[in-house]
Amino acid sequence: MAIDFESEVGFIWDVDGVIVDSPHELAWRLTAEMAPWNVDEGRLDSGFYHDYVSGRPRYEGGNAILERLGVYERLGAETDDAKGEILEQYCTRKNELFKELVGEGRFEVFETSVAMIVEAHARGVIQAMASASKNAKNLITQITGDHISGIPDTLYSLFEVDASGLSGKSKPEIFAFAAERLHELSSGRIKHYIVFEDAPSGIEAGKENGMFCVGIRRIGDRSILIDAGADIVVDDLGELGYDELKSRFIEVGYRAL
Repeated sequence: MAIDFESEVGFIWDVDGVIVDSPHELAWRLTAEMAPWNVDEGRLDSGFYHDYVSGRPRYEGGNAILERLGVYERLGAETDDAKGEILEQYCTRKNELFKELVGEGRFEVFETSVAMIVEAHARGVIQAMASASKNAKNLITQITGDHISGIPDTLYSLFEVDASGLSGKSKPEIFAFAAERLHELSSGRIKHYIVFEDAPSGIEAGKENGMFCVGIRRIGDRSILIDAGADIVVDDLGELGYDELKSRFIEVGYRAL
């Protein structure tokens, strides 16, 4: 039976690296270089961030930095309580710096991603934003018609579901929650989901939920996203128009779900 794409497919969007190039990475790096963490400049590079931090909840990402870069060991934190105290201080300071950077406008909007969201909304597709970050809403509400036409208020108004920054939830659980809400809002019509992600961990989270995944390569080789299970990989969503995405999903992805 043919699928009614606009009625039966929901879009689920990661935010950082997909819709915006946020100052998350910069905030993690600058904070790590501060006392008392004192990570040497250059050690927390984009490759490290993408492999171990991007797409993960705040404390999981912060712990990966402190553990893998030897901060706990250097500061003599041998117990879970000691590590937890250092992690809390680090994540709190990072979050404060992140908000300062956002307030200064230190982020880039990927206009082709916004254009896809705007067109999907105009076509009647119900969409969710599903970032691991609790700050996703703050970023998305700052994107307006000044960035691209077709946004009536802020970009946030085009999402029917906000599943971002859910406390204690892993990325697979965040995607599952977004899918559940989209299913409910559509009175059960939506049964298929397209995820837009830039991180291999995010692609894996989507595939864990049986979702069709569009990988957007911002760093590294395309093969990393392909190996994670991405159904389509592009360098930028400008390479993939709405109609082509719809066609490829129906002809290839739909049969595979």
